[in-house]
Amino acid sequence: MTAATPPAPDLGTARVTAKGLLLSEWTKLRSVRSLRITLAASFAFVAGLSAYLLIEGQTLGDGAAADIPFSFTAVYPLGVLTLIVLGVLVVTGEYSSGSIRASVVAAPRRTGLLLAKAAVLTGVTTALGAVMSVLLYLLTRITGAIPSAAGMSLFDTRMFWGVLAATLLLPFGALFGLVLGSLVRNAAAAITLYFGVFQLGPQIFPAFLPDGVSGFTDWMPFAAMDVVRGAGIADGPYGVGTAVVVLLAWVAALGGVSWWLLKTRDI
Repeated sequence: MTAATPPAPDLGTARVTAKGLLLSEWTKLRSVRSLRITLAASFAFVAGLSAYLLIEGQTLGDGAAADIPFSFTAVYPLGVLTLIVLGVLVVTGEYSSGSIRASVVAAPRRTGLLLAKAAVLTGVTTALGAVMSVLLYLLTRITGAIPSAAGMSLFDTRMFWGVLAATLLLPFGALFGLVLGSLVRNAAAAITLYFGVFQLGPQIFPAFLPDGVSGFTDWMPFAAMDVVRGAGIADGPYGVGTAVVVLLAWVAALGGVSWWLLKTRDI
């Protein structure tokens, strides 16, 4: 007598839900060692260096930094760089290991896969950035290292908008790295693209371009991030609102190309 064989599941009718994709990407982020280490190292480095400067009674930059109540966020741009690398690795790691094939089989339309990666990475880095900023603010109040922040509430407009802007640039860096990784599918190429074009480009391009068009570097992400980080205190080529639109436009444009390539290009 033989045991009855249960019918095979009909995979053709299986539905891939948004919740399932989000849980899958969350599992990848916390279980892949390189991603976990890069994420932890990014925030540990920024928080540790910022805390050291506050405890030692120092602020980055010249004496003017002491007049900016949120100058404890001066180290955050270094965190943006490391989170760009994290965003690149979130995508390119799957391509290098070949696991992207399984992901595409699970989400054949592919759009949800890219959106889930972006949502999980942005959500995690935003949450960690917010916690870090609150802790550093509290340390600022304890140490008194920034005279202009003495007795100032975190929700005072002079403090709040600067801290919020610097904090939100952290998930932007991760998202921008993810878009670049999706675009070229290779970690080394994506990181080189960022540093060669977006990081160093604004300093290099004007030397080779006519005066009439060299001003386009003011509209590149690095310049827009500087405007956002200044929170309206520092002079810039445009306002903070325009800078936010510029950053979102870059992500939308490069993300759109990445989505189209993901949909149309073979894995």
